[in-house]
Amino acid sequence: MSGTLQVADSDNPFRSTTLLINPSRYPQYVKILRRMLKRVTIPEVIESRSPEHFVEQVGVFCRGPKRNLLVWGGDGTAHAAINAFMRQKEHGHELWRKSLGFLRGGTGNGIQDSYEVPYGIWKQLRAYGESLRNGHTITVDLMRVSTGRRDWYGQLAGFGFDAQVLRARGEKTRKLDDGTRISPRGGYHYLLSGLAVFLSPISRIRHRFSLHMYNGKYAFRGTRVNAEFAFNEIVRDAAPAMIEVGTRPYYGKLFKVCPDVVCNDGNMDLYLFNFTRKVWVARNIVALWMGKHDRVNRRLFGKNRGVIERYELTKLEVSSPDAFVFHVDGDLHHAEQEPGQDYRVNISVLPRAVSFIVPDHFYRLFHPFDEQEEFDQGATDG
Repeated sequence: MSGTLQVADSDNPFRSTTLLINPSRYPQYVKILRRMLKRVTIPEVIESRSPEHFVEQVGVFCRGPKRNLLVWGGDGTAHAAINAFMRQKEHGHELWRKSLGFLRGGTGNGIQDSYEVPYGIWKQLRAYGESLRNGHTITVDLMRVSTGRRDWYGQLAGFGFDAQVLRARGEKTRKLDDGTRISPRGGYHYLLSGLAVFLSPISRIRHRFSLHMYNGKYAFRGTRVNAEFAFNEIVRDAAPAMIEVGTRPYYGKLFKVCPDVVCNDGNMDLYLFNFTRKVWVARNIVALWMGKHDRVNRRLFGKNRGVIERYELTKLEVSSPDAFVFHVDGDLHHAEQEPGQDYRVNISVLPRAVSFIVPDHFYRLFHPFDEQEEFDQGATDG
C-alpha cells in the first residue's frame, strides 16, 4: 500500500522509510490514515497482524537497508517498537544510523505529547516529511528496567497509584470468540479503574518502599525557592502514594507526571508523590495533571503534609518486603524476589540510546543557534 508518486524519488523525504501500523485499536482511524497516505509516497507500509508480527517487522527493519521507521499506534505500540528495536541492538546489529518516529494512534499518546508531535494525521505526516528532509533527529535517553530475570526498555516507570490502576483495569477482562481474554482499553475504562482505586482506603494505595539512589541530586522545585544537594549514594525509605521515574514528561492523556525531565541529559528524574490524604490529591488534581508541582508544594509545604520530592539520578533500586506491581510505559509487570530477599526492581539510564525523528520546532529547542550559524557561514562565503 503506497500513494502515487508525486515527486522524484531523490526529492522524496520518505524514500528510506518504513511505516508500521498497529490497526488493532482504532480501525476507523486506519482508514483515514490510508486515505492520507495517497498524498505522500512511503515505499513500504505494513499493517501488523499480531503482536508477534509487529515485533518481527521491527526486526526486519533493523536488519534491512531503510533508515527510518514510523510507527502508528499509542503508548503500548511505541513501547513495543522501542523494545523490539533495542533487542536487535542487544543482538549486535549496528543501528546508529536508524531512527524511530511515532504517529498518534492510541488513547494514550504520552510519547507523542512529550516530543510535541502535532495533532491530525496529515499534519503529522507533513511534519515528519519536513524533519526527514532536514535530518531533524535527536538521540534520546532510555531507561533499562530489570527484575533480575527480565529487562524492559522505556521512558517512564511507575509504582503505586498508577500501577494499581493498570492492575485494576487488567482484572476486568472480556472473552473473545476464539476464547482468549483481553483487558479493556481506552480512556473510559482507565477512568473507571482510576476512580475505583482512588476511592479505596489510602492505606491500600500507599506502599512502603526502600529507594537506593546513585549518582544524583535532590532537586526541590518551589514557587519562590529551589533547593538542591548532590549525592553519590543515598537510601530513602518512604511510603508515597505514587512513584514515577522518567526521561520524558507525559504519561497517558497529557498527564505531565515528570515535568522537569530533559530527554537527553543522561539522567532520569524520580518523583515521590507523598500524599497521605486523598483530599489533598482532589484539591490539587488540576495542578498535578499539568505538572505544576511547585504550586502543590507551596500549598502543602510547611503544613505537616506530604510534598512532591524530585531527584535526578542515573541508577535506582526499588525494593520492598511485600509484593508490588509496576509499569514501564503503561505496560504492567510484577516485581520478583530471590529466596530470602526483598522484592526488587532495578532501573538505570542509558544515555542517548536511540534516535527519534522529531518535529522541526522541537528539534530547534535543542539547536537554538543553527540558523545564526547558517547566517554567519553565508555571510563569510559572501
